[in-house]
Amino acid sequence: MKKLILFVLLVGGICFAQAQKIKGDASCLKGQSKINIMVVYDGVTYDGDSEAKYLKEEDKAKDPEWKAAWTSTFRTEKWSPRLIKDLNKEISSKKMECGDFADAAYTVIVNIKDIDPGTFAGPMSVPCKISGNVAFVKTNEKTPFATIEFKGISHNGFFMTPVIEDRVAEAMSCVGEMIGKNISKIK
Repeated sequence: MKKLILFVLLVGGICFAQAQKIKGDASCLKGQSKINIMVVYDGVTYDGDSEAKYLKEEDKAKDPEWKAAWTSTFRTEKWSPRLIKDLNKEISSKKMECGDFADAAYTVIVNIKDIDPGTFAGPMSVPCKISGNVAFVKTNEKTPFATIEFKGISHNGFFMTPVIEDRVAEAMSCVGEMIGKNISKIK
């Protein structure tokens, strides 16, 4: 029983074990009530392959509606909102909020570089893993004053779903948690 509990705690903490730390000085975010956020999918690869190759090999992509949703609706209505929701949960105690705030002094840019969608195989399922980076910038500027690199952030292995877009949403949730935890630590 003790081994089972230890295993559950280990797997349940997978989002945080892979979390990276902020590099640079993000202390200017302290005291900000609103922070703009952008989630960028430009040039994203899927398990190292181009999106075109991934969609060519994915059975669901034969459905034109699903294929269109993969590059638009899933990103704008499912994945990015999930990241932002869980990021905001982590920073709520700091009386901060990230969202579409173009007039905010600072912007968090989350660049999603690679999504390994994982596989569904019952108890042998492989969770989705996401890699990318986060840049903290003054709004309307390009040079970051702080960054976070992350690789292989994945959701809890017990969340086994046959639906690819849901696995990605779960992993995006963990990316949001990781960013929020880092912002919460700013002194």
